[in-house]
Amino acid sequence: MEVPQGFFVLLVALLTSPEDTVVSASSAVLITSENRIVQLGSSLTLNCTTSCSPGKPRWDKMTDSHKVEKDDHDQYSTLTIPDITVDDTTFSCKATCGQKPKRSAVELYYFSALNITADPKEPVSGQQFLLKCRVDIHRDMTAKLKLKHKETVMVTQAMCKDSEDYQHKHCEISWLTEATGLPYQCEAALQVESSHLTKTAELHLPLREAMSTKPPIKPTSPPAEAPSTAALNVPAQTERPRPLSTTAFKAQGSKSGQTVTVSVPVVLVIVIILAGLFCFLRKRKCQEKPKGEVPPP
Repeated sequence: MEVPQGFFVLLVALLTSPEDTVVSASSAVLITSENRIVQLGSSLTLNCTTSCSPGKPRWDKMTDSHKVEKDDHDQYSTLTIPDITVDDTTFSCKATCGQKPKRSAVELYYFSALNITADPKEPVSGQQFLLKCRVDIHRDMTAKLKLKHKETVMVTQAMCKDSEDYQHKHCEISWLTEATGLPYQCEAALQVESSHLTKTAELHLPLREAMSTKPPIKPTSPPAEAPSTAALNVPAQTERPRPLSTTAFKAQGSKSGQTVTVSVPVVLVIVIILAGLFCFLRKRKCQEKPKGEVPPP
């Protein structure tokens, strides 16, 4: 039994949601995709079908920068893009209906991967840090960002700024919160016309422990031992020195306050004693004169 030409096209249209389907004005060529909102760097497959005779839909010629894979058949053709870039925005497919070519096109909307970060990167446990989430989106898209912790929404806002070339928008959200060991999430609700997509990203913090305020206890070291004579390289005395045969007396210095020892030889002491004794005996001899002796005139 011959299958009607439009049966395959009708089946694809019924199995595809309306927001993901692009139909030409004549409804002869139909392009379907999983979602018109795609992430940069991801892969995507597009389907092009026709109910025309002889049909044979074909994708328009791609540039050399597009590393795409085509799979052509009589009534449909698939196009696979392994790595979506900012240049992969519009694709078109055409088919021959009788003698006239029919064409259909689809426009894709891209966004970058969610980037969730912490400042500082390794916060101290229990102390505050700044949590940030960023995403770049197509200029015609809208984004609603949320920061969540333990399924609790901390903040929701949509702050997007146009890029310098007005080709995309930069969206960012931030929140000051306390650092814990549980993960933090960023959720982005993306939308353009009737197409919408929700993406999430998660962050696990490498926490640092808080420093203790108590001063460290210094270990006590054993008392140092007196250096040995071998270590000082001083020859040891085997015999005590003999004392000098002198008489010593001590005198206190007036300025330095140090004790000075003066030694006097024993011979000098004996000489002084003998001299004194000699003078004493002479004086006594002069005083003992014989009685009756008249001194000379």
